[in-house]
Amino acid sequence: MHALIGKRVLVTGGAVRIGRAIALRFAEAGARVIVHYRSSVEQAQELKSQLDTLSSGNAIVQADLTDAARLESLIADASALGGGLDILVNNASVYRRTPLLKLDAHRLRKDMEINFFAPLLLMRDFARQCQRGVIINLLDQRVTKVEPSAGSYGLAKKGLRDATEAAALEWAPDIRVNGVAPGFVLPPPGVSADKMKGLLGEVPLHRETSPEEIAEACAFLAAAETVTGQVLFVDGGMHLTGAAQLERDEADYG
Repeated sequence: MHALIGKRVLVTGGAVRIGRAIALRFAEAGARVIVHYRSSVEQAQELKSQLDTLSSGNAIVQADLTDAARLESLIADASALGGGLDILVNNASVYRRTPLLKLDAHRLRKDMEINFFAPLLLMRDFARQCQRGVIINLLDQRVTKVEPSAGSYGLAKKGLRDATEAAALEWAPDIRVNGVAPGFVLPPPGVSADKMKGLLGEVPLHRETSPEEIAEACAFLAAAETVTGQVLFVDGGMHLTGAAQLERDEADYG
């Protein structure tokens, strides 16, 4: 994508899993990528080496997004490393599946901090400091459903969807804001292949989505100059089913 050549991109949670695929896709398109990580320092360093074979000016930056001071400085730090920022991809999240009756204040606060407060505040800081560009928020196909067992994770992602639409309207025409909503991408820790196969049987297309397809959706939204306020579902049609609970067991995907 020629539109991404030389663009400066911050990917939160970019060292592993979906974030890694997103970082690689932007580098393949010629962008300079700043990879944010919390504790995956070895993976971040290895990824930077790989990114440097694809594009120049890449960097890594560490921050605990639950640390208010580090969160507040992240956009400025990443901008200094990249010589400015053009694109923010809010990928970092934590998935803890907890029914509402089992929620406690600590878990609610932690889930909201990572999945809602942190990306919202990074959006705000990007808009204040960069003034022009693109924001892409990683959401979840659950934003279309009522799924009580998804607990505070589901509530946070719905809030981030609403923030995506509100920011797209408030910050136009200078900043475009969109979301990508995956379904099943990578098997959660502890989920067997047989169980995953059963879960995929409930998906209309009967298949999981690859991290590379999520990354391609992010690259598309970053380059599509007249698309804003949209949520692109890359989920095999899961958002169409209305199924309230495909997974039964509480899990911490970290």
